[in-house]
Amino acid sequence: MIRLGLSLLITFLMVSCQPQTPPLPSLTVITTEGVQTKVVMRLAGDTAVFDITSPSGIGGANVQLSSGEWRRTMRLRFHLSGLEEMTLTYGETTTAVNISSTDSQIRQSVNDAPIDSSSPHWMNVSLKNEDGSAGQIPLENGTIEVTLPPDFHTQDPDSFHINWIDFYR
Repeated sequence: MIRLGLSLLITFLMVSCQPQTPPLPSLTVITTEGVQTKVVMRLAGDTAVFDITSPSGIGGANVQLSSGEWRRTMRLRFHLSGLEEMTLTYGETTTAVNISSTDSQIRQSVNDAPIDSSSPHWMNVSLKNEDGSAGQIPLENGTIEVTLPPDFHTQDPDSFHINWIDFYR
């Protein structure tokens, strides 16, 4: 009897000590612009990755959280050659990323005012070749990854909207 009780206690402690992940979000992705534009979400632990393909190079999507919580890290992964402009709108905030076609320099703004990496609206941006190495514009079979800013989680909106234009369309 003592063994059974001890065994149940150990099992309970093992289960209760497991790291808790947020409940799975239930998302509705609505493509609003762009011929054959696709947005597919995949989850990996605390990260949600939105793979975005846009053959025309111009598109947009609304993402609505209908239940659960946003993942701690949210990445937009654009399968494009370049990114003349990408805007992210959530609540009353609109952030923008522009990547120069000549030197891959990244510029960002919030509500049309330039920002730097100290801003809570700053989005980490990386250019990756197909093999995972650092890329340069124009990308060939690579991706542009944009991580949503810390302010997104501070505001905790129930939806966001993205638009993009690839200057190599």
